[in-house]
Amino acid sequence: MPTSIELNGIADLEIKKRIEGVIRDCIGARPIEEDWKVQIRASLGHCQVTVKAPTQTRERIFFDDIHALSEKIRSWLASYPFR
Repeated sequence: MPTSIELNGIADLEIKKRIEGVIRDCIGARPIEEDWKVQIRASLGHCQVTVKAPTQTRERIFFDDIHALSEKIRSWLASYPFR
């Protein structure tokens, strides 16, 4: 899958795995010619998520607990699926 996912500022490996899994589930399998980039930058009190697809970019800042982040991301991406 040609999707690169960059997770910065999250030390817990289990949380990283859950977040990456949720993003891959929401994006789905993409054709090899599509270039998708996902950046997650977490710091104290918030987390900025950017999903850059070939035709659109979405960005959101979450102020929730880091343990709830994977489900918050799933809900956000599912509310307006990529096409």
